[in-house]
Amino acid sequence: MKTVRPDSLTAQFYNDGLVIFLYDDQSQAAIKAINPSILEGYGNSDINSELFEVAEKGLLVAYELRQDDEMALEVVIGDPLNDQEREAVGIYPHVQRAYLNLPSGKLAIEGYGNFRLSPDFDPNEEPGALLDVPPGEYIVSIYSLVGCTEEELEESTKPNHLFVLTPLSQAEPLAERKPLLHGH
Repeated sequence: MKTVRPDSLTAQFYNDGLVIFLYDDQSQAAIKAINPSILEGYGNSDINSELFEVAEKGLLVAYELRQDDEMALEVVIGDPLNDQEREAVGIYPHVQRAYLNLPSGKLAIEGYGNFRLSPDFDPNEEPGALLDVPPGEYIVSIYSLVGCTEEELEESTKPNHLFVLTPLSQAEPLAERKPLLHGH
């Protein structure tokens, strides 16, 4: 997979749901204790106070997708994409941003088919991604290949989702901490 930056981390897995989740592996118990209903499935009623709470604390980022599909991910640590990188990537539209606290540096990226926080989790399913990053608080910027045809995605050598983790102290502040980000 062609990456935007040479030191990027990459992962691939199949996602059979319309939401992917980012969280610190060490935060599983804290997320389960708050118990947002989105852990069990997604509907409009799942944007509730519990989801707002985990978003406010940076425990869980929920990102709504256009469709279920193969996930080809790139994770970049550092500054947001510069103009040259944006141009090289070319087909990434607007960016979604969220606060994410990664105290252990074990970044989990999962969909419903491999979501270890779900009460329906099946350990025999294909795993999501578990990546080692520097521990810390981040603003994650999410870029997606929205609007491409399935054929274009299959032919692309680029990831279909790019996550840029910018240390909180170096990032532009968020206007608000949204409970659910939309990739379409």
